[in-house]
Amino acid sequence: MFRKTFILLSAAVLACGLINAQEASEGGPHMVVPEKVIDVGEIAQGEFVDVNFKIINEGDATLEIKAVRPTCGCTVAEFDREIAPGKTGLIRSKLDTRDFSGPISKSILVMTSDPQTSAVTLIIKANVHPYVAILPRPLLRFNTLQKEGASETLTVVALDGDPNFKVTKAESSSSYLDAEIRKLEGDELIKGNPEIQYEIKVTVKDDAPIGPLQDELIISTNHKKAKTVGVKVFGVVRSVIQISPAQVQFGPVQASAGPGRHIIVVNNRPTTPVKISNATIDDSAFEVKIVPVAEGKRYQITVVIKKDAEKGSHDAKLVLTTDDKDFPKLTVPVRASIR
Repeated sequence: MFRKTFILLSAAVLACGLINAQEASEGGPHMVVPEKVIDVGEIAQGEFVDVNFKIINEGDATLEIKAVRPTCGCTVAEFDREIAPGKTGLIRSKLDTRDFSGPISKSILVMTSDPQTSAVTLIIKANVHPYVAILPRPLLRFNTLQKEGASETLTVVALDGDPNFKVTKAESSSSYLDAEIRKLEGDELIKGNPEIQYEIKVTVKDDAPIGPLQDELIISTNHKKAKTVGVKVFGVVRSVIQISPAQVQFGPVQASAGPGRHIIVVNNRPTTPVKISNATIDDSAFEVKIVPVAEGKRYQITVVIKKDAEKGSHDAKLVLTTDDKDFPKLTVPVRASIR
């Protein structure tokens, strides 16, 4: 029994050897990565560091790099898509350190046409050192109303106590963000930090458009290790008077049924009431009614198609009159296909 088992195992090993030899004789691409881990050492926070990985093709057919997938947004990879036999290609990556501090490790997944090694993981290591700090943190969030603006302040310090430290500029790509720089003195200084401190007052202008805020404030300094520092800006600018839905759509309807639609008007000013005094519509096929839900804060506007309305397509305009100095008139489109 033992002899029979030994013969079967020997035959299996021999068969595997023949298969491997046959695969080797058929050739193909063969990927070799001299350095799978590159440590760039200590770098200043905010730096962009170029890191290149070599990919060698030691096979006898072209090696295809099918995909390169960074595992986070901090690395952007470019690569040579084909590497000829005996040649060396590159995976070119860029490490963005703006959002990191301390030791970090970021990886890139590389997928290839090598039949033996179809994928390999490359790793970038670094120790990110923040030379300039944004207090309390490099992030601003706004929740403001249109026409009212809003401001937040940040403090900028050089952590190494550079006596000549200076903030020279603060700007963003948005026309609706303003930044003012002021050097702090005396009792204004934040205790426990170097004595040279700058305050940056960031203001969302009152003409900022309604919708989400997403930008970055770039702060420039004279520090040799931190020429620029970024501050993320997020938030939202809300309508002073919110109309929901923004238009009235009846679609195809029978006038004889007297169909109606409602819209809700909300005053988002926290302390100032807004009164809707009148509602008119420029098409006799419709009638409109104002129902105060909470006087000065919330109204329901009802639009109804008259039973004797003329058939056909109607494209009308509903106008609401208010006592708000910024928004005395509110316009709402009204559309219907009356049968």
